[in-house]
Amino acid sequence: MTDENQNRKKQADAILYQYGLLEELSRYGVPHLVGSYRMDLMAWNDLDLDIENDGMSLEKLYQLSAFLLKRFHPTWYEAKEEVTAEGKMVWFHGLEVWIEGELWNIDLWFFDRETIREAERYCDRRAKQVKEQPGARETILRLKQELIGRGLYGFGKYTSMEVYEAVLDRHMTKVEELWERRKI
Repeated sequence: MTDENQNRKKQADAILYQYGLLEELSRYGVPHLVGSYRMDLMAWNDLDLDIENDGMSLEKLYQLSAFLLKRFHPTWYEAKEEVTAEGKMVWFHGLEVWIEGELWNIDLWFFDRETIREAERYCDRRAKQVKEQPGARETILRLKQELIGRGLYGFGKYTSMEVYEAVLDRHMTKVEELWERRKI
C-alpha cells in the first residue's frame, strides 16, 4: 500500500512540476499542498492545493481557467467564485484529467491565509498522529482503498476526514466499523 502511495506522490509531483501547475499557480498567490499529499496518505489520484487569494479576482479566474484547459484538457472542469457562509470570497477550480493513462482529480481553492493555516494544522496534526500510532498508515490506506473499491469514497460518500477520525481517534480497523458508526 505504501508503494502505491509513493507512486501516486511521484505522479502528483509530475503534475505539479513537469506540467507546470505549481509555477502557474504561483502567479496568482502562494500555493500550499494540503490533503492526502501533505499527509503522505494518497490512496487515490487526488491532489488538493490551497492558494492564498490576496490577489485573486474573477478576471484571474478566467486566466487560470485558460491555462488549465489548454495544459490539461480535462474531461470535467468547474471554476467558480463564491462567498462562504462567513462572508469570505473564495475561488475554486476543479478538474479531472488523464495523466499517463490514469484519471486524476485536482482541486484548487483560493482562500485567505488563516483558512489555509487551519487546513495545514489539521493535516500536520493528523500526519503526526499517523507516525505515533503503529500500523495507522497501513490501516488508513487499506480502508480508503476498500471504500474506493466499493464506490463509497469521495464526494457525498465517506471522506478522508472520516477515515482519519475512525482510525486515529476511535482505533477502528474495519470498513464495517465505519458503517456501524454512521448508523448511530
